Amino acid sequence: MNTPTTPDATRHDAQPGNHYDYVVVGCGTIGSMALWQLTDIAPGASVLGIERFTRVHTRGSYAGESRLFRVALKEGGIYIPLVQRAREMWLEMNARSGRDIFLPVGAVSVGPADFPTMVQTMKVIEEFGLDHEVLDSAALAERFPVFAPSAPGAAADTAILDPAGGGIRPELAVAFAQQFALDAGARLWDNTRVLSVEPGAGPAGATVVRTDRGVVTASKVIVANGSWAADLFPGLAHHISVQTIPLTWYLPLDITGFLPQNLPIFMRDIVRDNGEIWHCYGAPTLDGYSVKISHGDFAGDADTPDGLEELRTGVLPEEITRVFSERTSTFFNGMLDAPVRISLHHDGFTVDHAPVLGLVPGFDGTLTVATGMSGNGMKFAPVYGRIAAELAVTGESAVRPSAFDYPTTDRGPSPAIIPATLH
Repeated sequence: MNTPTTPDATRHDAQPGNHYDYVVVGCGTIGSMALWQLTDIAPGASVLGIERFTRVHTRGSYAGESRLFRVALKEGGIYIPLVQRAREMWLEMNARSGRDIFLPVGAVSVGPADFPTMVQTMKVIEEFGLDHEVLDSAALAERFPVFAPSAPGAAADTAILDPAGGGIRPELAVAFAQQFALDAGARLWDNTRVLSVEPGAGPAGATVVRTDRGVVTASKVIVANGSWAADLFPGLAHHISVQTIPLTWYLPLDITGFLPQNLPIFMRDIVRDNGEIWHCYGAPTLDGYSVKISHGDFAGDADTPDGLEELRTGVLPEEITRVFSERTSTFFNGMLDAPVRISLHHDGFTVDHAPVLGLVPGFDGTLTVATGMSGNGMKFAPVYGRIAAELAVTGESAVRPSAFDYPTTDRGPSPAIIPATLH
C-alpha cells in the first residue's frame, strides 16, 4: 500500500500548539457529516475540518440543487438498514435546522413490470416488508399525468411508489452539518488545500497534516476528499475512477403537475423498439419553473491529469444537449426538449460500487477513509458520516458492513451494485 502523501508536499516542521484530537480532510458530502458527528460522539474534543474550496461550492460531487432518496432500494441487502437510519437522521436535521433539507415527497419508479430493476425492487420490498404501492398503467396516468404514455406496441408501464422516499437539498445538507459542528465548538478552515497526510510523523506518533495554510497534527484523521482521494492515497487509483455526470433541467409548459405536492422524485426506464434502454431520473420543480430530468447513461472517465482537473472543476461537454434533446418529451408530457440549465458533476466510482469507508490498515486506527461513493453518497451521508466518526473515536462501528473495507487487494464483487448516477 502506498503511504498517503503527495510527492510535491512542501516540508514544514509541525507547529507546536496546532494539535487537534480529530481532523477531517474534505468537508463536503461525507466530511461535513463526519465533522458534525464527531462533536456529538466526542463532546469537548478538539475538532478541525479542512475544506479545499469554500464552505459550500459548485465543485463538489454534491452540488446541483437536489438528490434522490429512496428506501425501496433495488440493491437491498446491507443498504436497507443504512438507508432507513439515514432517513431518521435526515428528519432530525430538518427539525434541528428548521429548514427542508429532506423533502418527504416520496419516490416513484416507472417502467415495464418485467423490467429488471422493477422486478428487483419488488423483491427487496417483499424481503424487507417495505411500505409501497403498485400502480398499473391506468392508475399511473391518473395519479401522475405528467408521465408520457408508453409508445404504441410497447409494454405497458407500471409504477412502484415508495412513500418513504423523497428529495435532499444537498447544499443545505452540507452547510448545516458544518454549522452544527461549528456550533458545538469545531473549527473549519475553508479555501485550504491539504498537501499530505503523514501518519506517525508528528510528536508522540501523531499524524501530520500539511496544508497550504500551515501544518497541524492530529490524534486521528478522517479523509473524505471525494474525487481527490487518489491525490492523497495513490494506492486507491486502481480501485476508484473519477467519472463525469451531467445534470439537466427542462421547461414544462404547465408546471402544475411537476410541483412537489403533485410529483415525487422519480426514475423511469423506457425500452425502445431496437432494444435500447433510455433511463432518466429527477425531482419535482424546486425553482418553480424548471424540472430536473437527468439521464443516467452519459458518464465518462478522465484518463489524463489535465482531463481530470477539467472534469473536477466543471468543463461542460458540448454533446450533452445533442445526446438528450430527443428524449425528454418521450418521458414527459408538455416538456420542451432542450435543457434550460446544465451543470457537470463528478464522483469517484469504485470497481465494485461499494464505498470505501473504513480504517486504513497499518496505522493503528489513526486514519479513516470515506470515499468512492459511486454517485450515491448523499442519500446515505448522515449515517456514513456517523460511521466515519465512530471509527475515528472508537475504532469500530456496529453498523458498518465489512464490504466497505479499505481495499488492500481486490475486494471482489460487491453484494449490491449501484448504477453510476448521481441518484
